[in-house]
Amino acid sequence: MTARATRKGPTTGGEESLGADVTAAYGALFFTLVAGNAPGLPGNILSPMPYFAALATCSIVIGSKRGLRNTEVEMISLKQGATAPIFLSFSLVGLYTLQRLDISLESFINGYFTILESVAGVTSLWPLHQAAAAKSGVLGKPVGTIDLSWISLESGETLPKEYGVKAGSVLLVLGCVALAVADRYGGENFTLNNLEACFIVTTWLELLGVNSFKTAVILLFGLLFYDVTWVFGSPKILELASRLLGGAGDFMPKNGSVMADVAMSPMLSTPTKFLFPRASALASSSSSSGFDFSLLGLGDVLVPGLLIGLLLRFDEQGSKEQNYFSSALAAYCIGLLVSFAASLVSSQGQPALLYLVPLTVGTAVFTAFKGSEFGDLWDYKASSKK
Repeated sequence: MTARATRKGPTTGGEESLGADVTAAYGALFFTLVAGNAPGLPGNILSPMPYFAALATCSIVIGSKRGLRNTEVEMISLKQGATAPIFLSFSLVGLYTLQRLDISLESFINGYFTILESVAGVTSLWPLHQAAAAKSGVLGKPVGTIDLSWISLESGETLPKEYGVKAGSVLLVLGCVALAVADRYGGENFTLNNLEACFIVTTWLELLGVNSFKTAVILLFGLLFYDVTWVFGSPKILELASRLLGGAGDFMPKNGSVMADVAMSPMLSTPTKFLFPRASALASSSSSSGFDFSLLGLGDVLVPGLLIGLLLRFDEQGSKEQNYFSSALAAYCIGLLVSFAASLVSSQGQPALLYLVPLTVGTAVFTAFKGSEFGDLWDYKASSKK
């Protein structure tokens, strides 16, 4: 079961105040997306690191800050955190099997992600729309009403029978649907893919959290083990499975691991990862896979982001140090740098959580001991009612 944390945000009249930090994060995110196309950057061997770091940290800041203001957040329980690596392993093996057996699910996947990307886009850009509508008479002008009284919230309240639809809302929905359709059916574009991926990250972190530091630690280290197993250990696992089943060796990963095969599969050409064009030398070495991008999986953003979001809540609810959030965010950036450097040195894809989890969790523990409040952090739980 998931717990639901509620927290009243500082909003008035139904309008959400973005805050200078969130506004700056939105600006930095959009600037990074545009700057990634600057001449000389695509294909530069050093470009992916700052590009991915900027997109990931901006998305975490936006999602975490908005999650703090969200009135209802689904909380991952200790049991769910402990079993997540098992369920993800079954899902990963299933996807790997589908793409190796050339079972086409393209229409289903495209349709599913068109809806997902549209909803995530509207959710992510809604605060910007509200801020613009409050200052613009045109965007804030009602163009009609719709009956939403059939929708009941968990609090028991129902939405208004005559909900005023503003011109800006219509434009936002149409724009987000158009972006989603273009991403799914308009050909490969790494910038558009990354924009949609940022929408998914910020929406995820706004709507989902972990209910305690203990849960976060178990979840992160469990997924670290999952990540390392399927990046470094999958060839041996598949080889053993093939021998036990008497099968041939053609089921072995083509790109070194199950994780890499799934991430690079044309069947999963979806915004579940950040992409950046590879350096020409690296692209030529990967010509057998036809995948000419460096990548950062969204799991490497979402999973540490859950911990960082929890630490923001701990900061806001009276910690002595008051800098858990910023310290963990800095540690996350360092972890990305170390992961990127390890990938360059080894010429092999790395399980980023191997570096991100110890650094973010370790930084939180160090900060807690420094402030003599490790017991408070370890016992901290996000309350189900606020």
